[in-house]
Amino acid sequence: MDRNLDVRPEKNNPFAILGVLVLVLGVVGVVALTGRALTPVRGIAQPAPDALARAASPEPPRPAEPTDSAEPEATGGLLGEGVVLAGVACELPGLGGSDEQLTAFYSAALTCLDTAWEPVLTSTGATFAEAGIEIASDAASSCGEVPGADEATAFYCGADSVIHMPKARIMDYLGLYEPAHLGVLAHEYGHHVQQLSGTLMSAGLRSGLSGPGSELDLEITRRIELQANCLAGLFLAAASGRGDISEDEARAAVADFANSIDSDTHGTLANQIRWAEIGFEGNGTAACDTWTVPAADVA
Repeated sequence: MDRNLDVRPEKNNPFAILGVLVLVLGVVGVVALTGRALTPVRGIAQPAPDALARAASPEPPRPAEPTDSAEPEATGGLLGEGVVLAGVACELPGLGGSDEQLTAFYSAALTCLDTAWEPVLTSTGATFAEAGIEIASDAASSCGEVPGADEATAFYCGADSVIHMPKARIMDYLGLYEPAHLGVLAHEYGHHVQQLSGTLMSAGLRSGLSGPGSELDLEITRRIELQANCLAGLFLAAASGRGDISEDEARAAVADFANSIDSDTHGTLANQIRWAEIGFEGNGTAACDTWTVPAADVA
């Protein structure tokens, strides 16, 4: 079957990759596009009870350690040495513009993502659960109000493990260019992996303690987002040249991370590309350790 590999729309919003939103059970970082200016927007999505208790506590954290580092307390073994994704053959229908065709493509891609990531997560002690998919622009989210098209192209809600790929904005920004759809979906699924491994909760608590919009808060957000780029690259490498994802398509999906701009929440364009490539060329999840690298590597 011919894949849609050369029909990316000329009209492209720079947030096709950048404008993703992670809604987790803690403080949420949103990037909004106002004209050509980047505006950080803050929101709160249904925190877990213990997170609320910690955030509301009048007692400051004991030593400064929990607040002067961007490294989360635990990653559930996700980044351990020798943790690798086995090759996976994705069976994908053709990408089309109808609701049925788009849902069928995403559902098949999610099945492949599940197949790739479930053994990895269970081997590290995490409990695996599938991610859901929603393409409706007005769909309810357990994480609160759904952001507008000017705020996010796609987003993941950790409260119900649903990836939102609102059809109208997705088609406007990506058209039927299949590699871009795969890249965005793999990035969002990277947040699902972070959620299941405990990375998002740990990082969210640390981010909340640092204060919305603080330098540490923004750095933590960049480490989350750049790691999701890397995890997407890992999956694309595992699927490359197998099933319905050719090596050319996998490389095109990685290359599409260049369709972005510098951001204080997602990192410089150079780093966004670099971390996707690190994942694609990496030998395992340890390559995606954005938490112990120098701040310059996640700027």
